[in-house]
This record gives sequence, C-alpha cells and structure tokens, in this order.
Amino acid sequence: MGTEMGRIEQEFILTNIIEKKLPVKLHLKKVEVEGIFLSLEEDNLLFSSSDSTLSDMSIGENIDFFFAFFSHTMTFSSKILKEGNPLKVSLPKKIYKNLKRKFVRVETGKDIELSFTLENARIVLDFPKTQEYESLEADVYSDDFDSSNLIELFQQFKSLASSYADESEIIMLRGKTLESFEEKIITDTGKSFLIPDTSMPLPDKSKINSEFAITEESFLDRHGDEIVLYEKNLRQLEILIKQKHENGIYAELLTPVIYHEYVVSYIRLFNNRSKNKPFTNKTLNFVREFSRILAYSLDKQGYFVDGELRSSEYKPKIIDLSASGLLFTHPEKKLSEMLGMYGDLKLVLKIGSRKLEMLSRVMRKYKVKDIYFYGIQFLEVSPEDFRFLFEHVYGRPFSDNDDRFWEGGAEPPELNF
Repeated sequence: MGTEMGRIEQEFILTNIIEKKLPVKLHLKKVEVEGIFLSLEEDNLLFSSSDSTLSDMSIGENIDFFFAFFSHTMTFSSKILKEGNPLKVSLPKKIYKNLKRKFVRVETGKDIELSFTLENARIVLDFPKTQEYESLEADVYSDDFDSSNLIELFQQFKSLASSYADESEIIMLRGKTLESFEEKIITDTGKSFLIPDTSMPLPDKSKINSEFAITEESFLDRHGDEIVLYEKNLRQLEILIKQKHENGIYAELLTPVIYHEYVVSYIRLFNNRSKNKPFTNKTLNFVREFSRILAYSLDKQGYFVDGELRSSEYKPKIIDLSASGLLFTHPEKKLSEMLGMYGDLKLVLKIGSRKLEMLSRVMRKYKVKDIYFYGIQFLEVSPEDFRFLFEHVYGRPFSDNDDRFWEGGAEPPELNF
C-alpha cells in the first residue's frame, strides 16, 4: 500500500490537518465524500462534510480516508462509531504515505463472483479422499529412515516401531472400501486416532496434540454439547475403547499416510499384554514422521504413476477490489502450494451477466490462522472491460484525472530503471 508512518508522526499529522482544516476525502464503497476533521479525541475522530450523503452512513461500516500533507498523499482505514454529521470514526492504527496502488480498493457486493482454473492441479487416484492436503514436493528427509528402497524402509520401520509397540502394521488402501469407525475417521479428517491407554477415555487436547490427532473436543460442538461423529458419540466411543481393553489391546494408534488429497495407506501400532504401557505424543510424532517418508517414497518409486492429472476450478472469496487488482482468500493449503508469488493466472470476474477475463499476477501472499490471502494485480484487461469495471467499482466513469493520479489522488511513484 505504501510506507507506514510512526506513532509520533501520525499524531503530529492528525493534529495539523485538524488545526489547518485541510480537506479530507472519505471513501465508502462507491461513495466519495469531501470534508474536514473537527477534533481528535482519545479514541476517535469527528469528521464533518456539507455532503448530505454523510448522514446515510451506518455504524460499523469500514471506511478509508485520503488527504494531502506537504505534497504527500496519505491514507488510513477506519470504522464508523457513531452515525450522523459530524461522523464519529475510530482512530487509525496505521497511516500510510508514498502510496503505490494505482486505484483505491473497495469492499465488493454479492453481485461479483471470482473464479479461475489451474491446469494439472488435481491428481485423480483410486484412494479415499481426505480433508487434509500433503504435496510432498520438497524432498522429505529423515535420519531414521532411508526412502530409496521400499523393502528396506518397511524393515527399518518395523525395527524402530518395536521400541514403541508390540505390533505394527501398514495397511494399503488402493481400491479398498472403508468399513471400521477408525478407518473412516482418520481418512476423512486426515488426523491420527490415538488411544494412549484403553483403560481411560479418549484424551482431550491438553493430553495430545489436537492439530494432528482426534481428541475429545472433536465430538463436541462450539457450545460444548456432544455430537455424533462417524456414527458414534462420546459414550459410544467409550464403549468401543473399553472393548479394545477387554480384548487385550492396551494402547492403539492409527495414522493416515497422505499423498495430495488422498489417504493411500495407514499405519497401526498397538500394545497387548506383553507390553502393557501407554503411548505418548512421542509415539505419535514418530509415526507421523514415517507416514510422510512413506508417502514420499511411494511417489518416488512410481506407486502413483496411474494417476490422472486434471484441471481444477476455484471460486475464492473476494475481500476487496480495485480497477487494477484485488485481494481474495481461500482456505485450501493445496492451492497455496500451487499458487506462488509472482505466479500468473487467468481470472474470470462475473459481474451480473457480464464476464471479464484478465491475465493477472500474484503480488502478495500471506496466511492468517488457517486462511490464505492473495493480493492480485491485473496485467491485461481489454479497454472496454476496464471501463466497465471502473464504473462498477467506483460508481462513476473513468476520467483523464484518474489516469494521471494514483490512489487517493497521489502522484505516480518514481520508476527506477
């Protein structure tokens, strides 16, 4: 967006534009209102304008301000705290100068849809699908396992697993119908099913890593009420665990082996009467490491050569849009690994009944929790589509003045060749 300013500098600038009554522009979607700031309080600003549109704005709406200060066009984002004229708005967290966007981004309505297709983005295999995704594009390395030979790899695993469990086995899933509760839950979630001690109920997230394993919380909704998961609730699951204990299984672990969006195999460890000791997070980490090594080794040994590559269409959510780019979000890790920085793609924007196709480039990419965000710049747009897009986004025709200035009326930045 531009250069972020320091806190002391921000306070100095806001105080000066109030004292000097410098003109300020408020942007809200397709609306642009010019006015002035009347006062600066501890947690808010008062903005006034002779434009009657100001009275139609509502509490909670996100807005942007632009103003010129000593030949620098500056901007900050805010939120309406109290409606009316003057308008009470929140103080800016950050003020930016030296703006680098061509046009202002605005929030979009429900009348705009975004889609794009990536070629060879999906490998179709005869294995159960999972909610997780594992690309294994980078070389997977381990000090304990040699992935160059499958037979030796299995022997290494058996040998090392014996220090954790009485028995270990690897079950391949090509063309297999999932039958048991354990198989269904590890396949669909992509997580391990770990029962450290069958004399105890399923542990909660304080006992085992819930990012990688099913916990008690998996069977509870956000209000803490029990839910049915794969035809079992917590009470039924306790009965299943008790039956395992009665059958001489004192600890059990099932871990899926994930390749792309498929579970191609799973690993099972269990302890019986001869080694009556519980499993721990150390056991889980050991098996998870081997699962990635196994998937990588199977790929390198040609186990998936019969897979079919197909294109895949994505319909992400648009966060905001300008006449020169947009910000969208998509939760799939798979897409994040395929769509890198400065990667090009052809976007399709559907606005009402009109479709706009434009060659675009990923210029920014970041992650917040489990959601990925992508800042996109339009590279090639036909003149007719550009003018249509501009008028739809800003509610007015494109002008020569828009061509001369950048975001908020800023001078174009100097170009270094």
